[in-house]
Amino acid sequence: MVRAWSWPNLITVARAGLIVVVVLLAYGHDWWSRALAAAVALTIIIGDWLDGHLARKLNQSSTLGSVLDIAADRMAEAVLWIVLADLGAIPVWIPIVVISRGILTDTIRGYALQFGYSGFGKKTMQQTRVGQFITGSAIMRTGYAVLKAFSFGWLFLALAARELSERIDLITSLYLDWAFDIGQGAAILAAVICLIRGVPVVVEGLELITREEPAA
Repeated sequence: MVRAWSWPNLITVARAGLIVVVVLLAYGHDWWSRALAAAVALTIIIGDWLDGHLARKLNQSSTLGSVLDIAADRMAEAVLWIVLADLGAIPVWIPIVVISRGILTDTIRGYALQFGYSGFGKKTMQQTRVGQFITGSAIMRTGYAVLKAFSFGWLFLALAARELSERIDLITSLYLDWAFDIGQGAAILAAVICLIRGVPVVVEGLELITREEPAA
């Protein structure tokens, strides 16, 4: 039996706590504060990889861990995308798409829990190899995490550069525009991949619920 407060779960909870730190730093209105926000955002994303890696390495995967991990991911994504949109770094449709997708997939996953299926782990609700690859494979999870880490870190650094340029005439507006264009491009790609990773959850989840509901 896996302990509730295993190392992977403790890291997951710590990631959720760091979200508050990112918000406070992001609204600090100083270049160094937003640069630190980039570092903390990267720490949150790295922690997402670390808790999953430890869970597999220490054989401490559990339904609780899966639920906590998904909850922390949703909190981090929603808050960070909203903050970046509010600060004018990305268009507002990105957090709307990501949050709406998260609500839909988490509702399906939550309903599937009553039948004993979790989002990841030994009894995952993803029954097909394609679904397992898109939602749970190392290459997809790592690739998506790297893309999010780059988007969050780059955009917070771009915001820091903008704050610094207002105090010191060091960075031209052209370079700032390029920086935000790169960050927005990465954010748009992340939103697209987020939608793609949600498709198997919706399709297979609804099939599973339709199959299990009569028996329940």
